Amino acid sequence: MSSTRQVTRVTVLSLVVAAWISHIGSWMPAFVGIRTKPSTSKASLNALVGDDGTTFVRYDGYDDAEALLGDEKSGEKTARRKKAKLEPLDDTWWEGLIKSYNAEKGFGFIACDELFQKYKADVFLHQRQVRKHLGSRAFGGDQVRFLVGMNEAGKPQAVNVERRVGSHWIDFSKVYVGTVKEYWPDKGFGFIACPETQMVFQSDIFLHKNEVEKNSLVKGNRVTFSVQVNNKNRPQARYVERLTPITSEAEVAPA
Repeated sequence: MSSTRQVTRVTVLSLVVAAWISHIGSWMPAFVGIRTKPSTSKASLNALVGDDGTTFVRYDGYDDAEALLGDEKSGEKTARRKKAKLEPLDDTWWEGLIKSYNAEKGFGFIACDELFQKYKADVFLHQRQVRKHLGSRAFGGDQVRFLVGMNEAGKPQAVNVERRVGSHWIDFSKVYVGTVKEYWPDKGFGFIACPETQMVFQSDIFLHKNEVEKNSLVKGNRVTFSVQVNNKNRPQARYVERLTPITSEAEVAPA
């Protein structure tokens, strides 16, 4: 019996010593100044670099960024799924007047007698439509035309909204081509000349210094741009990009 107890004690002691050695081994490299290579999972690498070698970074200008980020107010850390794009019921264009729009709440309504008779409701106007198609501005009384889709609440919602400017219907997400006509660095602004926008707005397009500095623009540069309506209710260029001319080899080859 005593020999059995002795064997048991030796076994227990061996297990304790082994556990102690294992514990010492886990912090010993740090204690003696040895650097261990941090483990990096393949999943974490794929969050930065795609399988084809493409590096992915956050795009700050994405209009629907709030749909991709967690809800900070509720403390959610997981990304919310982006809702499916609302599709129009058909290709029928409807006309109406913006009845109201609350920029802080991010929505408003369009009054259209024909659709009200059909659905017993005004047409819902979402802020994404205002940002993308109306130059980020919507005021009561603005004349607009639009396609109609049905939202999750079963109510009519405006899609591909266009504002009436003079005798033209304008989608402010459209891209135009023009030329930097003037720019005054000391004043911080200039103008873009564009025959197409001149017909609509009867004026050149205001060019802010932020767009100039971002694209290193100078007078005479050809550019592409979209239009928004500024605080003075005048057309202003946004999403400006400078065009670089390409000279063919035939043009530079000696005769």
